[in-house]
Amino acid sequence: MGDIRIGTASWSDKSLIDSGLFYPKTAKTPEARLRYYASQFSFVEVDSSYYAIPAPQVAQEWVERTPDGFVFEIKAFRLFTQHQTAPIVLFKDIRDALGPLAGKKNLYYGDFLPEVLDEMWRSFRLALEPLDKAGKPRAVLFQFPPWFYYRHSNLQHITKCAEILDGYQFAIEFRNRTWLADEHRDNTIAFERDLG
Repeated sequence: MGDIRIGTASWSDKSLIDSGLFYPKTAKTPEARLRYYASQFSFVEVDSSYYAIPAPQVAQEWVERTPDGFVFEIKAFRLFTQHQTAPIVLFKDIRDALGPLAGKKNLYYGDFLPEVLDEMWRSFRLALEPLDKAGKPRAVLFQFPPWFYYRHSNLQHITKCAEILDGYQFAIEFRNRTWLADEHRDNTIAFERDLG
């Protein structure tokens, strides 16, 4: 069995900050909070990457603000997990490529042309590179929504995501009970094992 790490979902969680119980009063910036957090824990789940793809320089700053041995679990960008996504959180060049779709309140994975999806995946992989070079990525977590249920097309989507992120540990969180219902449990577990 591998090592067991304990951490939280984000070093900048509002309830963690607002409690006033964890961070010293001098830790008022995201940088100071991450540095302090990394002095107490050796692992964190990056929640902000779910809301928007981080720029590579942001991930580089995470590397620089944490000691050797500290690792990150990066939450996959919400669009990749089939969640609704507001166009405003996309990079400007992606929004520009959307044409009339850019005016919609929310978009879904299936709304995008393959070449635009390819560019978003490329941007996400670029954001992981600084962590990868420093040996700091623990996994990429795909937190699927409650409406993402067990069916062939969703199995195909997961397989494609794993292929795109080949070389990274792939983690899945299902929020729909069909994945572990009696009739699918064995297939789900075998499928996950096959993906590593």
